[in-house]
Amino acid sequence: MDQVNVAVSGCGSVAWIAHFPAIARSSKLKLVGVFSRTRAVAEKAAHHWGARHVYRTFDDLVADKEVDAVIVASPNVYHFEQASSALSAGRHVYIEKPMTSTNTQAWDLVRLASENHRKLTVGCQHRFWTQHRWARKLIAQGVVGQVRLVRSSLHETWHLYQENVARSDYRLHPSEAVAGTLFDQGSHRIDLISWLVDSRPRRVVGVAKNVASPELGPLVDDLTVAIVEYENGAHGILTTDKFSPVVSNITEVYGTAGMMFASSDAFNPFQSVPLAVFSANDYDLDSLPEILQRYRYPTAFWVTDFVQKPLEKRWMSIVPPRTNPFDAILEDFADAILLDREPDLTGEDGAYGMEVLCGVLRSMETGGWVDLPLEGEVVPPALRAGGP
Repeated sequence: MDQVNVAVSGCGSVAWIAHFPAIARSSKLKLVGVFSRTRAVAEKAAHHWGARHVYRTFDDLVADKEVDAVIVASPNVYHFEQASSALSAGRHVYIEKPMTSTNTQAWDLVRLASENHRKLTVGCQHRFWTQHRWARKLIAQGVVGQVRLVRSSLHETWHLYQENVARSDYRLHPSEAVAGTLFDQGSHRIDLISWLVDSRPRRVVGVAKNVASPELGPLVDDLTVAIVEYENGAHGILTTDKFSPVVSNITEVYGTAGMMFASSDAFNPFQSVPLAVFSANDYDLDSLPEILQRYRYPTAFWVTDFVQKPLEKRWMSIVPPRTNPFDAILEDFADAILLDREPDLTGEDGAYGMEVLCGVLRSMETGGWVDLPLEGEVVPPALRAGGP
């Protein structure tokens, strides 16, 4: 096999702005079919993006022997049902975030992928931004010493996505979205924190509630604040909301020998570059890690860098080439299938992320820290209230 035949379930906004274009640009992926609960929507996508098949049902999709892999981009509540069906039918699976609706569903998918020898990944593409990948590489090179704290935030208004990008309003309905900002932005940020910390979560405490969107009802949270303790002793702080009028995001890495600030989705007056690094380590120009050598400009006189030992300790601004994180994550998914290796973001990574997100819900019930992995299944209030 030198190319992966892909079918996409769900022809909404993320498929149109991310999945379909990335597949079209890839030499390793080929779009063969699409499915949507509304046939006219699927037919429009198939015509525009060149898919040969428009499936009548999702069962028809997974029964198509031509399909090697399935991208599940349907509303959140259907992720588990469709992904489990695809894995059981021997298809590789990419699931948009959130991975599932509950923690046990996530682990069920991990088990199914293993039993069927299929690749499984989750669409938390924030770790595929170049500045985040460079941050992780610099952490591995010891630039900031031992990472003890990562804080990652992503704040935006409901209206930003709905009025500019969205092709449906399922995110506003708990029966299909299952949760609000906790699962939406929270999925991205907990994956990014855990990946930078490079450790499994040990316990979590937090809240996810509706504090500013009464028209959506209490089952759709618009604020999340959580603290995560990791097995290696590091801590993570996650904050998201859906009522801030403009986008604000930052990921801060604090270590014993330095710190880094990274931004991906938007800039604000306090973030002028995608990645800023400060290291207290002693470097000269030759020992400075390659990324910093290439992007650290002199501030006074360029000759100083050749003679100053160690180099001046200061903030270093890094502006990497702009890349598309969806191109990168789908390329990695294709390579995992073609080269028979694990994706960079594994199903297990996704399941641990769901443990944290569902742990926040349990933390609200207990009023304190919750050990991870969780004991038993945590069902979000929206599902307990009666989803599909």
